[in-house]
Amino acid sequence: MSRFYAKFAQNFVVPVYDVMRGTSRFKFGHVLQKTQWLSKKQLELLQKKHLRLLLQHAYDTVPYYRNLFREKALKPIDIRSLEDLKKFPVLTKEDVRKHSGDLVSRGYPSNNLIRYRSGGTGNPIKFYITKEQLSWELAAEFRAYGWANYRLGDRCFMFWGSPVDKSKYQGLIGNLTTFLERISISDTYLMSRVILRKFANSLIESRPEIIKGYTTSILMIAKYLLENNIDNVRPKSVLTTAETLFGSSRKIIEEAFDCPVFDYYGSREIGALAAECEEHSGYHVSAENVLMEFEKEGEHVADGEKGTILITSLRNFGMPFIRYRNGDVGVPSDEKCSCGRGLPLISSVEGRVADFIAVYDEQTDRVVPVGPVYPLFELAGMHVPLEHYQVIQESLYNVVINVVKGEGYSQKDTDFLVKYLQELLGNKVTVQIEFVDYIPPSPSGKRSQVISKVDSFF
Repeated sequence: MSRFYAKFAQNFVVPVYDVMRGTSRFKFGHVLQKTQWLSKKQLELLQKKHLRLLLQHAYDTVPYYRNLFREKALKPIDIRSLEDLKKFPVLTKEDVRKHSGDLVSRGYPSNNLIRYRSGGTGNPIKFYITKEQLSWELAAEFRAYGWANYRLGDRCFMFWGSPVDKSKYQGLIGNLTTFLERISISDTYLMSRVILRKFANSLIESRPEIIKGYTTSILMIAKYLLENNIDNVRPKSVLTTAETLFGSSRKIIEEAFDCPVFDYYGSREIGALAAECEEHSGYHVSAENVLMEFEKEGEHVADGEKGTILITSLRNFGMPFIRYRNGDVGVPSDEKCSCGRGLPLISSVEGRVADFIAVYDEQTDRVVPVGPVYPLFELAGMHVPLEHYQVIQESLYNVVINVVKGEGYSQKDTDFLVKYLQELLGNKVTVQIEFVDYIPPSPSGKRSQVISKVDSFF
């Protein structure tokens, strides 16, 4: 039944969606199924072709980019390679807020633009995407789902907390979507032991073939299942996204559900960016749709080194994002995956820039990033009864830890946490412990366990 319905969903539901929404996901999905097997060189040539078209379009029709080209005495033909792209300024979130009107193409029909806003933990930005970009995004997203053995129409239990995204599943069209795609959505904006018990009961009753959602939300329900010896929730795969997945969290989730975990990396501005395939050798970049750079202090980092991520959307001609700094940190890789796909790899997505605590390094006389701190802090938490915590770096030498006490928490646990972080960050750092009853998520629904207000990458 499930296999039959999956075929029905793919070959009937998706084309109907395209007609209703004016998109081309079905068509582009077939294209991406083929291009993933191109060689690395063929994909690079494809990227260069799309990049040339995008740059020329931006020069001709987008006031913001037209002015940048003039200021830098550049023309689109001057940018022939990824290295040449460094000549072009980085686009920041503040740039988008300040110049949003001038970033919209004057040569693109306005009735084909879709208004969006970003997620994340800070002040969201507002922008436009096109129906064509949306089609390519969805095609890449479901290609990645296929790598995780998730077929449209499989029973899917989704843990989500973003009000922006949840609204897509409301109303007549939203309800029809969840019905046809067989998706059950659970709101994780508020989490408690009572809510976790309800989630566990729902999982047992619904017997989902796929579980997907926010990494932290899935980790919390996985811990609850293990603590309560619930071992009859057995999906084919678990798909994590929106928050960084670390090795310790992956092991807990795999143990709780007895299935492989596939991590997915995306953003609301660009859509599907990268995802793990069945080999779990890193994240395959959706190179047909996006160009990714990794830089530190204005220079590209070497393969295997951490760098802030810059993204160029090759499909959004309505409001181009060129060299957009999305606030994430990743590690590029020159390895080739044994799966045979030519899509380039990211060896890891390390988290947001704000996940890294800034520390002054006396030897180099510079501020450097440490972390992300929270996987290390979780190791400390193995010895400390914590329900939840959040590390906030207010300034270079001031760190506050908000702590929700677990059963048996005492003064010795406070002493341990303070000592642990001072050994990690240096004795000059003041560590304060604040006890709270609950740590709410950000407006996006994400649960940031570390928030650094000091940028250590610039």
